[in-house]
Amino acid sequence: MKFGTRVEMAERMTAEEFLELAPEDRKAELIDGVMIMSSPALDIHERLFGFLFRLISEYVEAHDLGEVRGSRTPVVLASDQVYEPDILFVARERAGLITERGVMGAPDLVVEILSRATVAYDRGPKLRAYERAGVREVWLIDPYGPAGTEFYRLEGGRFVPARVEGGVLRSAAIPGFALRVEWLWPEGRFIPVRDALAWMEAQGGPSTAT
Repeated sequence: MKFGTRVEMAERMTAEEFLELAPEDRKAELIDGVMIMSSPALDIHERLFGFLFRLISEYVEAHDLGEVRGSRTPVVLASDQVYEPDILFVARERAGLITERGVMGAPDLVVEILSRATVAYDRGPKLRAYERAGVREVWLIDPYGPAGTEFYRLEGGRFVPARVEGGVLRSAAIPGFALRVEWLWPEGRFIPVRDALAWMEAQGGPSTAT
């Protein structure tokens, strides 16, 4: 992963204070009561984000499964923990968690696209907080390749590695959503979203939920 920077604001604050004071023009998170702001994302991050956000959003919308949000939506998990995951999904029956100020509780799915500036937080305190809060599924994706990528699902209150069988990850949180992991690291352009969606529909769509 390439180098990045982060700025830590040493003064501790609560989630309520963070929501009042966090900048609107820059991604910021409250981790263990400390506001942390990262440098702008690199293009490889943004290309992967754009592909995944469209793919998940269009699938969820087509099947009326819930709500998908991008990287500037705060997720309040505790009085000292407020995160802005790259992508999140909240199931339709839990849509009441979404308010004008953010998501007040655990999303069903969280996607974090890793960078040098944030990886220690994403794999450490944030992952532990997602587990404690009851997030059903977390994807930690290294935009440079599969070696640093991890997929987790919640079982018995603990995260366990999610199975990737035949090169396919089947989501525990989004019914019927199946991701060919090779799509995440194309040699050139990403697979067109319409083609990826057509492949998923051929697998059975939401009726394949586990």
